[in-house]
Amino acid sequence: MVDDPAVVCQTDAIRTTLDIDDDLIRTLLDRLPGRSKTDAIEHAIEAFLADDAIGRLKSLAGTMEIEDRSAELRALDRTT
Repeated sequence: MVDDPAVVCQTDAIRTTLDIDDDLIRTLLDRLPGRSKTDAIEHAIEAFLADDAIGRLKSLAGTMEIEDRSAELRALDRTT
């Protein structure tokens, strides 16, 4: 037990109960052999979020002007 009341216990995980279709979990575990259910689900969530982020970036294509100043900045770097 910690005697200092200012110390706060903090975790970066949330324990929860989910009702997930058994066939989905089995299929996921088949595609990710050797992983625990938790690892497999975390991997699937991370993959979904990464794919979603890429899709969001692609949807922005052509929606804003970008000025290419790379040559100017490289020239400036050479002079300093």
